[in-house]
Amino acid sequence: MSTDHPQLRANAIGLPGAIMQSVTTMSPAITVAFTVPFLAGTSGLASPLVVLLAAVVSYLLGYSLAQMARHLTSAGTYHTFVGKLLGPRFGFLAAWAYLLFYPVATAMLCGLFGSTLHKVLLQEFGFDLAWWIPSLVLLVTISALAYRGIELAIGVTVALGLFEIAVMVALAIWGLVQPGHGGTSLSWITGSGAPSGGGFFLGFVFSIYTYTGWDAAASLGEETANPRRNIPRAVLGSVVILGIFVVLTTWGQLAGWGTQDIQGLVNSESIPIFVLAHKYWGALWILALLALMNSIVGAAIACMNASTRFIYSMARTGALPKSLARLSKHQTPSTANLLQSGLNLGVGLLMVVAVGLYNVYSFTGLMFTFALTVVYLMGSVAVWRMYRTIARHEFNVVKHVLIPVIGAAALILVAYESLNPLPESPFSWALPVVALWMLVGLAVLALRRGRTTRSENGAQTAPATVDAS
Repeated sequence: MSTDHPQLRANAIGLPGAIMQSVTTMSPAITVAFTVPFLAGTSGLASPLVVLLAAVVSYLLGYSLAQMARHLTSAGTYHTFVGKLLGPRFGFLAAWAYLLFYPVATAMLCGLFGSTLHKVLLQEFGFDLAWWIPSLVLLVTISALAYRGIELAIGVTVALGLFEIAVMVALAIWGLVQPGHGGTSLSWITGSGAPSGGGFFLGFVFSIYTYTGWDAAASLGEETANPRRNIPRAVLGSVVILGIFVVLTTWGQLAGWGTQDIQGLVNSESIPIFVLAHKYWGALWILALLALMNSIVGAAIACMNASTRFIYSMARTGALPKSLARLSKHQTPSTANLLQSGLNLGVGLLMVVAVGLYNVYSFTGLMFTFALTVVYLMGSVAVWRMYRTIARHEFNVVKHVLIPVIGAAALILVAYESLNPLPESPFSWALPVVALWMLVGLAVLALRRGRTTRSENGAQTAPATVDAS
């Protein structure tokens, strides 16, 4: 790799840290608390099947990234990989779509932390804490961790992730063993209880969002030991781990609540997992609250790590100002950290005003999925390109053609069906927002057209480390 620019700290973390970077970005407890009630309203009793199918699609998409990560290493992940394999303009568009995910996700999580704590403290203890106070505290905390160093941030992430997974699995098992009205059944495997129309597919799209973040491990490729071995394992391993977790906890929450009262779960004033925790654990329900808060904090840290490294990588290529490629004394992207912190504050407030405090999570979930569909489709083409060029000697029709095509086709089909008919407002605005964002990106690209400077070629200025052996 070129030494013309400052480097991130190599070999700072191992395989467990890389796996937990992806797992915590996918935020297990957040899924249980907020995704399952949304799915219950769209996919009904078939929700466990929906999340299982979404895990399969996510694995197929992750498989393409894992194949690229076997030979390419870069903090820029899809930005750098697509730019190197399909050309810098496609790389820029992949980066542009990505900017609608990680930077915005960090802001969303800070807002979610504040709104959740505000709601729970008011309902459980009668204490009215303004939502923006805990949001600001979390923002300052994750910014400090991101500046201090990847080892500390990943260490905190691993601890938080393991705790939330243990608590939510325990609650799910309780629900399966002591179910509500309707009992525990495996009928969801056959699709029993699935609604007609686009609700099933809308839930499918949102379930894919549940797994969004499996690619986060790849953003640590320059800081992970033996990255060409560990990053592919981390990407695919995280999908498998979360897939098992989400199917189990979705099934357990529906059974615990009572499959004869799904609408009651959807309309619950209190967060359903807290209702179940009160039911099964009494005073120890607080463990569920701690797990959820931990999940939000862990996901925010993971998204901050991925976002700052993505911005840093774009700056190295000249796609963003060079000043954003500066590193701190801890070898962390310091200027990118400051920019991301500012975005967290501004974008977080804007989203609350635009869609309402309690719609931000669901709205951004759909928006992220549509935005990343663009990235994943380019990635599916890029993996074929890689194994027809720099790794031609390893080309395999199943691995490098069939699997990417199936993953991409499934993603397109599900996205199309989810919009037929259009969901209710504000969710119907998710796709138009993404379309407008991409049109702005094309306009920016057109303004940049004609520039043939060295910084335009990401493969020259900020190359991925390549192993074509």
